[in-house]
Amino acid sequence: MSHVIISRQEKVGYITLDRPKALNSLTHQMIEDIHIGLREHEANDKVEVIVLRSSSERALCAGGDMKATRLLALDEQWDELQQFFKKEYELNLHIAQCAKPYVTLVNGIAMGGGLGLSVHGDVLVVSETARMAMPETAIGFFPDVGGTYFLSRLAYDSGLWLALTGAPVFGKEAVAVGLATHYVPSAHWPELVSALEEGGSDAISTTLASLADTTQDEEFIKKLELRSRWFSADNYAELVSTLTDASSEYDDAAKLLQRVQSMSPYAMNLTRKLLAEAKNHNLETCLQLELAAADEAVRHPDFVEGVRAVLVDKEKATWQSE
Repeated sequence: MSHVIISRQEKVGYITLDRPKALNSLTHQMIEDIHIGLREHEANDKVEVIVLRSSSERALCAGGDMKATRLLALDEQWDELQQFFKKEYELNLHIAQCAKPYVTLVNGIAMGGGLGLSVHGDVLVVSETARMAMPETAIGFFPDVGGTYFLSRLAYDSGLWLALTGAPVFGKEAVAVGLATHYVPSAHWPELVSALEEGGSDAISTTLASLADTTQDEEFIKKLELRSRWFSADNYAELVSTLTDASSEYDDAAKLLQRVQSMSPYAMNLTRKLLAEAKNHNLETCLQLELAAADEAVRHPDFVEGVRAVLVDKEKATWQSE
């Protein structure tokens, strides 16, 4: 059974993720099927716009199927793991280089690999229900799927706290930090979809632009400025000290401190290193660096422990790094 539906409606070529019970978590087969659909739509002269969407309003994609990945790590199936990441990263790069406008519609959860399927495209539309995050450090891993590239370039240096804490952004907050390009309330989505199907690429600059809410949340901008200052700390100890001091005045700092202290120290150190390096490279090079880092990370004991604790047994992890 395929969990990816490839279809066309007038000028739109759809790639619909259809594994709702697993929040569209990506399997190796799904990655291959998405890539096949992408190539088919690029080759079809009747398709002007490629749209990635979900069959469920609960989630676009919660990321890669890390439970299955953990089992491969436990069995030391390193070559198979590398192939999974290699195929996924090749898809991420293809999306960034897509020959036609690539639009993603995000309702609900979009995390990890879900951002790899969406952020690299031309247009990423979020609704008020969108919840976006890169929570990999919670499972002893790092923000991959090109995450080191796009996180290192976000407004207000937001990528650093997004990566180190796994904290989510909601709705139009995703536009403020730069993960999404447009915020359109879900009530207007039927109009947007119809316009894309009838008008193709022209609808992006007309209907989409007219439906998008561009008002800024000034309180959230102030929060971004504070977070940027807090996370400018050079190392883990300094970050903890800064957040601890700020916690007496800001509840947000206290919440972020709690998140930081629950993450894998190994994963946070690796993430900080990769984000700093990514600023010097293009997406293709970043993905190559991530592939090497992924091979290292899945062999570290924090990875199998993190996935076990967070996704399997749903309890606090016992890290083997400091």
